[in-house]
Amino acid sequence: MRNFILLLLITIALSGCVSQTENAAQVRAATTIIPLGEFVSAVGGERVDVSVLVPPGAEPHTFEPSPSQIRQVADADIYFKNGVGLESWLDNIIGVNPQMLVVDTSRNVSLITDTVEAASADVSTAMDAHIWLSPRRAMIQVQNICDGLIAVDPDGRDYYINNRDSYIAELRELDAYLNSTFEGTEKKKFIVLHPAWIYFARDYGLEQIAIEAEEKEPGPRYLAEVVDTARANNITTVFVEPQYNPKMAEVIAEEIDGTVVSIDDLAPNYIDNLRTVGEKIAKSLKS
Repeated sequence: MRNFILLLLITIALSGCVSQTENAAQVRAATTIIPLGEFVSAVGGERVDVSVLVPPGAEPHTFEPSPSQIRQVADADIYFKNGVGLESWLDNIIGVNPQMLVVDTSRNVSLITDTVEAASADVSTAMDAHIWLSPRRAMIQVQNICDGLIAVDPDGRDYYINNRDSYIAELRELDAYLNSTFEGTEKKKFIVLHPAWIYFARDYGLEQIAIEAEEKEPGPRYLAEVVDTARANNITTVFVEPQYNPKMAEVIAEEIDGTVVSIDDLAPNYIDNLRTVGEKIAKSLKS
């Protein structure tokens, strides 16, 4: 990987480095995942051109950028990373564009491990990275995005602030909707294949039970514990994300005479998607 990047650096230098956009005033931004791309687009509007590196259906934890995606980073004025260890590969490609501003959108976000929260993003990668799935934390990410855009394009300050305020208002409406969706729900536990929903669950007084642990498939003993927990709590739904093999979820569902339901932590249309996810989880808790 390192030798490849060195060769790519030479190629970019010989080809004239950064390409020019048709609109010289437009900020060229890059980011990791589709939800972050939507946050950047919401704040940046027409002043920002956004490239998302991880394509639909890909898994960001194991993602490796292609040569064309590295060139996108080479052309960018600013990179918005999710942080919290999600972009383990990013440091290896920042060298193609040392002038690029890198913004960690997890700055000032309250982070969660399996048992504790921390108030700073300057922690180990054991912290859960799925912060965008909490609308409350997404508001902080949007603020960090706004600050970054103002840093590289101060002439757009008022424009970015207005867009930020409008989008945060939409996120507040989403948060209120989800609060009302789960209000009065007696059952709190739901089963997921991939442990992406801890921030979402914490926001709304729920508890995710994950089949996977630390990106690994579970052993027979743990699977038996999940089945026992499901039966004890009358859980009949197992949620899966499309980026992952559903086999283990199907095994659990069969054991509990339940169903497998798809939810997506990386889907486009962030606000509509989280509304739909909330409705699906709430329905499972009432069954």
